[in-house]
Amino acid sequence: MLIFQGKGKNDYRQIKQQKNLLEMLQEKNEYISAPCNGNGICGKCIVRYKSGATEPTKQDREFLSEKQLEQGYRLACQSYPTEEYKVEIPELEETIEVLSQWENQRTEEILKNTAEGTAEKTENAIYGICIDIGTTTLAALLVNLKTEADCQTAVSVNHQRTYGADVISRIDASNNGKKWEMQRCIRQDLQKLVGELAEKEGIHVAQIQRIVIAGNTTMCHLLRGFSCETLGVAPFLPVDLSWMEGSAADFLGMKELDTKVVILPGISAFVGADIMAGIAKMNMHRSEGYHLLLDIGTNGEMVLGNCRHMYVTSTSAGPAFEGGNISCGMASIPGVISHVFMEETGKAGFQVIGETDGENKKQQAIGICGTGMIDLVYELREHQMIDEHGTYSDLYFDTGYELAEKVKFTQNDIRELQMAKAAIRAGVDILVKKAGITFDEVDNCYLAGGFGTKIDIKKAAGIGLIPKELEMKTIPAGNTVLAGTKEVLLGRISKEELEKIQTMADVINLAEENDFEELYLSYMDF
Repeated sequence: MLIFQGKGKNDYRQIKQQKNLLEMLQEKNEYISAPCNGNGICGKCIVRYKSGATEPTKQDREFLSEKQLEQGYRLACQSYPTEEYKVEIPELEETIEVLSQWENQRTEEILKNTAEGTAEKTENAIYGICIDIGTTTLAALLVNLKTEADCQTAVSVNHQRTYGADVISRIDASNNGKKWEMQRCIRQDLQKLVGELAEKEGIHVAQIQRIVIAGNTTMCHLLRGFSCETLGVAPFLPVDLSWMEGSAADFLGMKELDTKVVILPGISAFVGADIMAGIAKMNMHRSEGYHLLLDIGTNGEMVLGNCRHMYVTSTSAGPAFEGGNISCGMASIPGVISHVFMEETGKAGFQVIGETDGENKKQQAIGICGTGMIDLVYELREHQMIDEHGTYSDLYFDTGYELAEKVKFTQNDIRELQMAKAAIRAGVDILVKKAGITFDEVDNCYLAGGFGTKIDIKKAAGIGLIPKELEMKTIPAGNTVLAGTKEVLLGRISKEELEKIQTMADVINLAEENDFEELYLSYMDF
């Protein structure tokens, strides 16, 4: 917990012109979780006043108990201090799990590369950095450009989360005067990652000659300081999707670094450079057979294609898979439930992030993340605690299912998960239909990212998130963004190849597909 002190305005007539506490914290670079971007509908930006507490609002009373209100708890986005105050704020989830490896990067390969990198580490060695800008998390990889060895990794929360959990919230924040604040925020995060990599390796930053970056289109726009005015409204037009080259000073605000920076090209407003990196890494553009790449998250991005054609789309799955809009939902941090199973007693057991094998004491669970939710809903359906429509039996309908003291999965939580999985599943069906093939003709289904690596594929298929026909063909691919940017960093994938993928890609707007809504509704069931 951090303590923040400040002065409020004493004149109540000025409150409408005054910034709320969330905005005041953002300006001071003190970031707390605010998935709804300060609209007062998620109830997650909770702070505790030690003195000078504001009067509780309607939203405060909706999310906080009377006891909590008496103890000084408030929603930061609804709080307008009018006198001197002292407030306790939770630190953003800095220990969130971030994946920095990929599917075919074996442990012995990592150890070998590390050993080679150490042997070659001299004052004359030169390095490159790969960066994955995710909506929730950031990951960076330091590579020895001579030996091609992976040397160090660094990960971080994307502190732009305080402006909203998903890309739509970030777009809204940018369009409402926060564009430069958000650029400053992501630049500071990336500067810290670059410094951390150099420190870990024991090198000077001057030895870093090249940086390659990929992220979704919104993240790349926010980094470059581009306007997001046309990103969030039809026909969803990005400012620039091209291969971008510049200096570290121009792109990262690092004037001391004489380094070339490349941002990979994107495909559309909602299928960005991160997916481009995944296509490149999995060699989809060089394959005769069809392959499916899924990045399951708030903005579910997917590609189906081969060396002749690519069909790409994205679907707004909402933040449920990343813990947003779920009463007990959280990101992948220590203490959060990541897997659920039914014990012989008929009661659900679970695994918690941060537990060590052989421990006798189970950590007290503080929430549940996306992979845990999928497991839980699968088990609830298998044991007939919910029906095919996702409705709880009478025993749990009003109270929800309690996994732990602080983790209760409600009926509304199930609905949120249903909507997310139905959107992903309907999008997959549309791509297969557009390609004019059947699921039998899909060679492999790659699941990108940490979520795809941790997910129980059988249970994901069991609730209908992944097509049953692809269950045995589904492969966790790991961090395909870092893997793909490394291919570009080392010259294995050229600018021309990526630009060719852009021309091969047929962007499907699901909102314009007549059967999308029908498919979406049909896949709501389990």
